[in-house]
Amino acid sequence: MAPCTVVVPTRNRPRQLLECLRSIAALDYPRERLEVVVVDDGGPTGATEVAREVDGLEIEVVETPHLGPAGARNAGARRAGGEILAFTDDDCRVDPGWLAALATALDPPGPVAAGGRTLNALPDDRWAAVSQQLIDLLYAYYNPGHGVEFLATNNLAVGAEAFREIGGFDERYRTAEDREFCRRWRGLGFKLLNVPDAIVHHGHPLTLGAFARQHFEYGRGSFCFHRDAGEKRGLQVRRSLGFYSSLPRLVRGLGPREAGQLTRLALSQAATGAGFGWEAARTALSPVARRTRTAAAQARRQRR
Repeated sequence: MAPCTVVVPTRNRPRQLLECLRSIAALDYPRERLEVVVVDDGGPTGATEVAREVDGLEIEVVETPHLGPAGARNAGARRAGGEILAFTDDDCRVDPGWLAALATALDPPGPVAAGGRTLNALPDDRWAAVSQQLIDLLYAYYNPGHGVEFLATNNLAVGAEAFREIGGFDERYRTAEDREFCRRWRGLGFKLLNVPDAIVHHGHPLTLGAFARQHFEYGRGSFCFHRDAGEKRGLQVRRSLGFYSSLPRLVRGLGPREAGQLTRLALSQAATGAGFGWEAARTALSPVARRTRTAAAQARRQRR
């Protein structure tokens, strides 16, 4: 198997980070071909002490000044020595076969990215359950079987050389960096692969307020994603609208217990829409945007 570096960004979640690292220590992967880079992204609770509690694992801790998830992952990738970069989050626990499944899909490492299944580790947390349900619906829509368009960054592996070639994650994004990365990756003709045997358990507890804030931020990221789509913006908007129009069909495919989450699912989309609108208004009112509109108006008047 190819040498692999697992990159874990973290910020002030020591208990979850410890569980994550212990699950990585239990991976069925040759130790001489495995290293871990933890990126402590500016939180008051240090990750170095947590890393010392994990035996049998080579862990390097990198400190960054609150760059956000995309910037933290890039910082970890810059310190990585593996031919494969595997990304997960501090609130995730990986199955023993997770990394081997991803590495097998990337053999040999090249311009290919692979991602697996993410399962909700908190089934009794109704807000965490519906958040995971929404990811499941996104995967069902964007990865229908004949092609893969989207992979989440908490369960992702890429060829290190190709990752560096395209410049890693776009650090302007605090959310939706995975959507932007997958769009740019595919735009270069690189492949995305879905590997169902690569399983991650996501344990992010949520309250109503945290759930609403999370999806509000997703909406802000979604606006930036569509704003930056350039000449493909129309296609991206149509794909997003297609997802919403397909929601009734996708939800009907769920079991009766899951379908009972519809109210919470609707709330998530309302919060996402609010975040999208807020970011659109903020962008439109920015000084740069006003200067751009003024210059465009002046140019139109001069052409008349």
